[in-house]
Amino acid sequence: MTEIEEIQRKLEALRRKASRRDKRMRDVHDVRAGDVETIMPGAFPDAWPKPVVANYIDLAARSLAEIIAPLPSINCSSGNMTSERGKNFASKRTKIAASYVNDSNLKVQMAQAADWYISYGQVAFIIEPDFESKVPYIRVENPMKTYPEYDIRGRVRSYAKVWREEAHSLAAKYPQHTRLILGDDDQNYEAKLEVVKYCDADRYLMYLPERNNTILDDIPNPFKKVPVVIASRPSFDDDVRGQFDDVIWVQLARARMALLAMEATEKTVGAPLALPTDVQKVSFGKDATIRSNSPEKIRYVGIDVPQATFSESAQMQQEIQAGTRLPAARSGDLDASIITGKGVQALMGGFDSQVRQAQTMLGRALEQTLMLCFEMDEKFWPDTKKLIRGQVQGTPFEENYIAGKDINGSHTVDVSYGFASGLDPSRALVFLLQLRGDQDISRDFLQRQLPMEIDVAQMQAQIDMEQTTDALKQGIFAMLQSMGILAQQGADPSDLLFRSAKLIELREKGKSMSEAIMEAFAPKETPQPKGAPAEPAPADAEAAAAGGPLPGMQASGLPFGVAPGQAGMGEGGRPDIQTILAGLTSSGQPSMSSSVKRQVPA
Repeated sequence: MTEIEEIQRKLEALRRKASRRDKRMRDVHDVRAGDVETIMPGAFPDAWPKPVVANYIDLAARSLAEIIAPLPSINCSSGNMTSERGKNFASKRTKIAASYVNDSNLKVQMAQAADWYISYGQVAFIIEPDFESKVPYIRVENPMKTYPEYDIRGRVRSYAKVWREEAHSLAAKYPQHTRLILGDDDQNYEAKLEVVKYCDADRYLMYLPERNNTILDDIPNPFKKVPVVIASRPSFDDDVRGQFDDVIWVQLARARMALLAMEATEKTVGAPLALPTDVQKVSFGKDATIRSNSPEKIRYVGIDVPQATFSESAQMQQEIQAGTRLPAARSGDLDASIITGKGVQALMGGFDSQVRQAQTMLGRALEQTLMLCFEMDEKFWPDTKKLIRGQVQGTPFEENYIAGKDINGSHTVDVSYGFASGLDPSRALVFLLQLRGDQDISRDFLQRQLPMEIDVAQMQAQIDMEQTTDALKQGIFAMLQSMGILAQQGADPSDLLFRSAKLIELREKGKSMSEAIMEAFAPKETPQPKGAPAEPAPADAEAAAAGGPLPGMQASGLPFGVAPGQAGMGEGGRPDIQTILAGLTSSGQPSMSSSVKRQVPA
């Protein structure tokens, strides 16, 4: 048996094992597309070939995908995040990972990936080397007709994708195999042929089973790994199941019931007219007159629709809503009056949990995908200098990197939707601020869990610069407020006024606050004549330099006239007025009570 025959035999075994899964995926696809005739032939009349009720399964899948689809935060950590070098190394790899995501347009692809994950219970992330741009490319693939094979640790050992394509399209893509694809007489020009794409650690293979396993492509795999990551929805057995596998029959029954109700209404409107025997002439139209001795017997023959029909329709609506797990609050359809947000939160609890669970599975798959991207980049282009642009966590960047140097074997990636995953941004932010106010979490952890995209390292550096700038401004304001005291003590405040005015002028010219302060408050240098001897230092300064007391200070370091233990007190060690009042009651008696008040800044 040849190698291609062994691969084909293994693929057939995988297809037989996944036959029920393929059938469920096809049914969900057909119901969402409105092709119910393929599932229930003859269930709908020719006049109404499509359901006349809203496709609740499609609405639920799109609603869930819209919530799950946003990209998580991506951060790369190093072994030493306390040093600046370690932080810069981690920040560089974070930007490289963000460039993989941006170049692959994963932000758009995730909407489709989330939809497939919910509908079919599985989605595949394919990592392909782009040798023209020299970067890895991430592609999301439809899980229908895909057959992954796993090893004992759950990693993909081989991966096969099967689809059907027109013969003329294949012939255009592979002109060297035109005769084998179309045949000698070109009779199969519009026929659809089954195509198999197979990948393992040794090779990439594409062949046609219906053309005697004709090989279209056979390329060795230099990566030596299967660049495929599968995100699967948890299941109670080993089979892959989507969220709507069992709900499609309720949707079809609901659509069928709506058609029967329409048919009953139509027959009622077009029902025959029952007349007594004495009526000889029948008039139709507005204000028509029918003469009869028994006018109460003139009526249309109606069809009595049982009341159970309407209750059954409402019951099916509840069943399909429970099966899709889409809360009524999501569409604004509430049966009760919700006074507080707590009631809405209770109704949305199940919705939040499934969003959180789906984001956990997709986040783990993205971690493994980006790790493979790091490894592929470092293996294929270790010494190539590449320019990357984009946004990392909301901050634009443009940098050069060399994979062998800036990745350096560190392939770990942290992909997180935040521990507040599933919560709306308002509740998540309040939750984080409460934990931060009680000092249960650090500021760095809070920033990494925010429900928004920020570069934590760059954001913290910007915060530090803003706080330092504010401190500089406060210092200048304090000096300006002390000018009156300086003037009372005989000092000349004009220099401070001129420097402050100079600061305003430099800011108007567009200089930053730090540059303006450095230039406006630069110390003045007193020019000395050439050859003049240096001015001797004061005796007090020489004494201080030699380790003696500062000018105006005792040897103990206290000012003159202040006894030891009385530093900061009044003359002679007298307590201040506040201390005296704190120890006396209103009647002049001593107060022996005390209190402690602690405040923790948020």
